[in-house]
This record gives sequence, C-alpha cells and structure tokens, in this order.
Amino acid sequence: MTDEHDFEGDEQHLDGLGNQFIRGLNSFESGDVDGAAETFRRILKIEPRLAEPRIELGRILLETGQLQESEAEFREAIRILEGGGIWIESLSEKQVKSVAFGLLAEALRRLAESDDVVFGDPEQWRAVVDESHAAFRKARELDPDNAHADYWAGGLDIDADADGESTLD
Repeated sequence: MTDEHDFEGDEQHLDGLGNQFIRGLNSFESGDVDGAAETFRRILKIEPRLAEPRIELGRILLETGQLQESEAEFREAIRILEGGGIWIESLSEKQVKSVAFGLLAEALRRLAESDDVVFGDPEQWRAVVDESHAAFRKARELDPDNAHADYWAGGLDIDADADGESTLD
C-alpha cells in the first residue's frame, strides 16, 4: 500500500492515511468495530476518493446489519474503482473490484431476505435478487479465486439460462 496516488494537485493530505488504514483494519480485527468505523470515516473525510477504506466501512456496516448504508458504500467504492481509483498495491485492481462486487452482492442478498423487501413489492424483491446474482457473477468473473463469490455465483448458475436470465419465474 502506498500513501501516494495519482490525484491532481497537492497530495500532502494523503500523508499517514496508509498507517491509519492499517490501524482501522487492526481495530476491526480485534473487535473494536466502532473504532474501526471511525478510523475509516476519518480517512474518507480527508480523501473521499479512496475505495478501500470505503469497502472496509461498508463491510462494518454490513456486519452490523446496516444493509442500505453498506450497499451505498459498496456502490460508491465500485464507482471509484471503475474510474481507476486503486490505492492498495498489494492486490490487483481485479481482486479489489471482485471484493467490492462480492460485498455488494452480499448486501443485496441480505436485503432480499429482509422483511421490508420480502413482504414488499414482488418486482422490487426480484430486482434486488437479480442484481445480487449479477454482482456475485461479476465478482467471480473478476477473480475466480474469490471463494465467497464463486460459491454464490456457482449455485446461482443453476438457476440461470444461457443469457444469464433467471429461470426461477
């Protein structure tokens, strides 16, 4: 990981963010979820164009049941990554995108299981399920070694025809 990035203008505001990111990861790993979330939010306040802290914040939100908030963080991270906003150099761009798409898919999968969606509009439920399936497949396509995405996308392939359309109707 590097604190350098190809952002225009003065980059001094990035100094130390890599170390803060590692501290946030360590906080989360040790069970300090609130401390980790605050660290990632602080990083994003300084530089909102970093996808990786956004992914980690989204992961925390997902794990704490804040599904819509996590979905928003993953969508923004994907938008940043698709614009070439990779920050961590120890993983390939495809691997980071795969993680982001896999986590978005997981957030959508969990949303599809929530009472509001299950007992709401059937078309909305179908749209959430279909988008989750597509995101799992995209995650697997980007990184075939993404075991979580491969597991969910693999099971979902049984329910899809050659065009990737659901056959569960």
